[in-house]
Amino acid sequence: MYKAATIGVSGFGQTIYADILNEREKGNLQFTAATIINQEEEKEKCDHLRSIGCKIFSDYKEMLAELGSELDLCFIPTGIHMHAPMTIDALRAGVNVVVEKPVAATVQEVAAMKKVQEETGRFVAVGYQTMYVPETEAMKRKIVNGELGKIKTVKCRGLWPRTEKYYNRNNWAGKLKSNGNWVLDSPFNNALAHQLNMVCFLAGTEFDKSAKLKTMQAELYRAKDIESPDTACLKFVSDADTEIFFIVTHSPEIQFGPEILVIGEKGEIKWNNSETVFNIDGKTETLKSSNHSQLRGCLQEQLQKRITDKDAFICDLDIAGTQTLCVNSAHDSSEVNLIGSEWTEVVDFQDSKLTVIKDIEKIIAEAFENEKLFSEMNVPWAKPGKVISLENYTSFPQASDK
Repeated sequence: MYKAATIGVSGFGQTIYADILNEREKGNLQFTAATIINQEEEKEKCDHLRSIGCKIFSDYKEMLAELGSELDLCFIPTGIHMHAPMTIDALRAGVNVVVEKPVAATVQEVAAMKKVQEETGRFVAVGYQTMYVPETEAMKRKIVNGELGKIKTVKCRGLWPRTEKYYNRNNWAGKLKSNGNWVLDSPFNNALAHQLNMVCFLAGTEFDKSAKLKTMQAELYRAKDIESPDTACLKFVSDADTEIFFIVTHSPEIQFGPEILVIGEKGEIKWNNSETVFNIDGKTETLKSSNHSQLRGCLQEQLQKRITDKDAFICDLDIAGTQTLCVNSAHDSSEVNLIGSEWTEVVDFQDSKLTVIKDIEKIIAEAFENEKLFSEMNVPWAKPGKVISLENYTSFPQASDK
């Protein structure tokens, strides 16, 4: 039985809280400690944790100083800008870390995390839950075993409406920076970061590695009154000359996807949250996608394996760091372009207001089908980004004026 702690039980921390309690009920772990800065708001959870022998702290550094040597895992479901410093502190306290996605805001933070991970001999797993399930393993094994032949294209689209209420939920949503620290919040660095990480992983030529990327060209847009993009199309190319397209928005009127399509010389794989369909050499095979409970269970199972088996697969800093590389280079490729009011409208959506881009569903469908950036389709508000080399991309931002 291993000992676990978490930094936070609110927001997405509620999921981690439930995960740890579930594993405790199975007899797999001891819920040893929790840092909760809003204890008055979370009184019910605090009372329950104390009743099962979990020690509550108001400062995570105090928790690590007192109990770090006893802990096997520290979960970090906090804001993006806090991932790197908290992970480094936990590693130095002697604890293995499970940090929520995305792993960090910048590639230099990821590099710093890797350095401390190596120095301490502990591991960092990243909470990209779709990475730990059987269907993702099956996709990647068929790809690296050559069953699809050369992989020509990997592409993803996702249309997820996000309202004013979503952007008002904390002090960093929709921000490029928070208190002077990079956050780079966006569909591709938060809600749909899972799928950006997945396409990078599926384009990799080795089972436990993501693709090595050569170039990035991005187009970033905002229809909403925020700093960061709510809509984006990215085109990047791997060293195996696989083209990867990632097209997402938080400003549609309907929800669709996400869906991923892998196209090879001998067939294709289509993934969504319901099923994974393999169509290879004229044969079709379908796997049902894991539900939420299974996603969380598979993640926990692999974490527990990794504590005693260094070869057990996890989404590590190298894999997750490729997603961060994409995010950083996308922002270096393109400014966040405001879409004019003539191309947008505000509608009532659920219990809030939603700014939508007119015809964005049709635009994204066409871009996905034809594997084009918006500017290549003559969309009137579109503006092409620069092509960025990723060969020696080690720090964000690259441009001195950012």
